[in-house]
Amino acid sequence: MGNCSSSSTVHPSSNETIPNQKQVVSDPASSRDQNHEDASTTINLALNEKETNTQPNSYLELAKHEFEIKYATPSIKTAKIEDFQLQRTIGTGSFGRVMLVRHGNQSLALKIMEKQTIVELAQVEHILSEKRILQAINSPFIVNLIYAFKDNACLYLALEYASGGEMFSHLR
Repeated sequence: MGNCSSSSTVHPSSNETIPNQKQVVSDPASSRDQNHEDASTTINLALNEKETNTQPNSYLELAKHEFEIKYATPSIKTAKIEDFQLQRTIGTGSFGRVMLVRHGNQSLALKIMEKQTIVELAQVEHILSEKRILQAINSPFIVNLIYAFKDNACLYLALEYASGGEMFSHLR
């Protein structure tokens, strides 16, 4: 058959013929015009591909910049434990528990972490990073941090409530 190249066009070698192909003979002027059209089409496709490649990059750079600003500045939204109606415990962990709570007409998951346990297990930096990342991130695939506050004994993170259980149990 023909020689293989990275393009999708197959060029037959000089001694091969392609069945049912009509031989078209054209004058050099029309051939030159066709080559010019092919070149301009190739340039336009390359420009469109370049524009398409820069759109995600510019979006990612904008999202990165927005994340860095939110990460560096502390959250202004604060609350108190008295602002929430505690309903039931929906999970427990090493540092504390997660409770389903009502705040106004909104259901939230309130993550309650004991300060003493966090310090004993040397997880202070991890918890602070978790809070900063959650307040800065904006993704439809990650629950949003609504409030973050503390009292003398605990740290609280109020997150959007997503029913369905713990993700880890679904991955097993």
